Amino acid sequence: EWIRMSMVVRNNLSAINTLNTLNRNHTALSKSLQQVSSGMRINSARDDASGYAISERMRVQIRSLNQDNLNTQNGHSMMKVAEGAVSSTVEILKTLKEKVINAANDTNTDSDRAQIQKELDQSIDQINDNANVTYNGKYLVDGSKNGKSDGTFTALTNSSFHDTTKATTSLVNLKDRNGGSLNIQTGDTVSVSYVQNGRTYSTSFAVTNGTSLTTVLKKAEAIAEGETFANLSNASVVAVNGESDASAIINQRTATRDAAKDERDAAQRAVDDAQSALTAAQQAQVNYTNAKSQLDSKRDDLKRAWNSNFSTAGPGFLGVDDIDPVNNTFSNWIDSGGSLDAYIRPDPAPSSLTSDSIVSGFLNHAPGSNATRNAALQAIQTAFNAYSSAYTSFTGTYTSQSAVDQLATDISDARADLNTKKDVLAQKQQTLDEAQDALDNVAAPTILDGSEIGLDYYGNVISTPDQESALTITAQNRGVEGQIAGFTVSVTDANGNIKKSANAVLDAWTETIRAENASAEDNAIVLQTGTRANQAIKIRLTDMRAQALGLQGSDGSTLNVSTQKNANAAINVLDNAIQKALDQQTTIGAVESRLSYTSTNLVTAAENVTASESTIRDADMAMAMTEYTKNNILAQSSQAMLAQANQNNNQVLSLLR
Repeated sequence: EWIRMSMVVRNNLSAINTLNTLNRNHTALSKSLQQVSSGMRINSARDDASGYAISERMRVQIRSLNQDNLNTQNGHSMMKVAEGAVSSTVEILKTLKEKVINAANDTNTDSDRAQIQKELDQSIDQINDNANVTYNGKYLVDGSKNGKSDGTFTALTNSSFHDTTKATTSLVNLKDRNGGSLNIQTGDTVSVSYVQNGRTYSTSFAVTNGTSLTTVLKKAEAIAEGETFANLSNASVVAVNGESDASAIINQRTATRDAAKDERDAAQRAVDDAQSALTAAQQAQVNYTNAKSQLDSKRDDLKRAWNSNFSTAGPGFLGVDDIDPVNNTFSNWIDSGGSLDAYIRPDPAPSSLTSDSIVSGFLNHAPGSNATRNAALQAIQTAFNAYSSAYTSFTGTYTSQSAVDQLATDISDARADLNTKKDVLAQKQQTLDEAQDALDNVAAPTILDGSEIGLDYYGNVISTPDQESALTITAQNRGVEGQIAGFTVSVTDANGNIKKSANAVLDAWTETIRAENASAEDNAIVLQTGTRANQAIKIRLTDMRAQALGLQGSDGSTLNVSTQKNANAAINVLDNAIQKALDQQTTIGAVESRLSYTSTNLVTAAENVTASESTIRDADMAMAMTEYTKNNILAQSSQAMLAQANQNNNQVLSLLR
């Protein structure tokens, strides 16, 4: 059986088996040869599908990291160009600070200052040239590489005042941070100057008890063209005050003013009513005086008529002892007792004069003819009738002494009521005046007094660095044209001596928020430094042109040092300009430093990823060579055995001979 199976011709199973082994050994040898020649364990996905995918992703990351590093290096080069421009500007500003200090010295003549002005103008022009520096055709520090914003308002903050100081605090009551008085007196002179849009504004005025820092701003703005300092409708001030809309302040204060006006008007009507009541009471007193005077006049007329016609009748002619014209006792009859009641109501009553007894007695006893007596009696009767009519009218109105006394009481009460209502009116008027002032102050310059100072470039409310209360002056208008480039306040006494201690506090206004123009688009420089989207460094470069630094106006006019006052005002402008330039230089330097760290990190990351990728993809050459040697020997051995297997069929020929 074994001999039959081995001695076949058509199918050489030994050769077939050996061939299969040979093919496997050749495949293994080929793979080993590829690993040894390439140095990689994985040369294609068929070698290790998952390992190949991981390795390829790592290779993508490595190449991306290398490109990120190139981006970082290019960005660093760009920042070096920007830094060079800003550094040059800083050097120019240092020189300009020297020049304006020189110009502020009165050893110079106006001609000398004119020469300094020429040098200043040329230096300002160079600052603009510096701002136009480019990298790969891109302008860097001309303001075109800012972020999206509505623009900012200049904020000048003074932290040297006592933390209880308010904008309305009188200058004579100002204290320094430690609580010491600034010793500003009434009669001292305040000088204030500031620069806006290339123009210098200056004014001076005397200190009074009511002069406050708000007064200083009002006086300063009065000499400018248009609004300079922020009022309560300013967006930055509104945000600090906690309002969402400037109109909210106006509406609230208008409502308060209107309510105060209604109360004042009601108080005025009450005063008018009280005045009318007093006038009526006084008129009643006048009416009483007139009525009394009328009664006295009629009584005097009656006395004269009596004395004139009865003077010759003799005593007792009427048979009435009380009436004795000769002894002049008529006044006792008409005014007996001396009191007003007796005066108003004499006893006997005046009507008894017309009694038959008096008439008959007069006719019987009076001398002269009947015609004479009748004429005398008629004259007396006429005078008596007039007196009786006045008496009746008077007593009908003034019924008693208490009624007359009440007239004076009514006047006193009405006057007291009027005075009370006038006091109320004065209070209501004061409230109205205060409400009107508060409404008017919406459009008047205002000073923030607290730790919050305004809005930054991103629209966020920011505070003083130490979170302590301070006074802040804000520009009314956004952007570079509205900025207050420098603000200077000084005080001299009545003799013209400079109060240096007070000025050290008054003049300590530093720029805490820089004015920047609005931008509808976000044009900040973006440096891609990561392997994924949005892994980048964003760099917002500010405007370093002369106008943005406060050295030049929109019309091309430059900072003026032609007078001592202008040169003195320019000192603070240069200080603020240097601060802006140094701030930008610091920002650029910080970015450069960060880019250096970023480059180092990227190189390290690329190295680490490369190492990781190597462990997956690279071949262990010692192991690969060993495997190659083994597979080579196996391939040669299987090839030799295949030759032997192919000789087995030749043995069949011996059977056929």
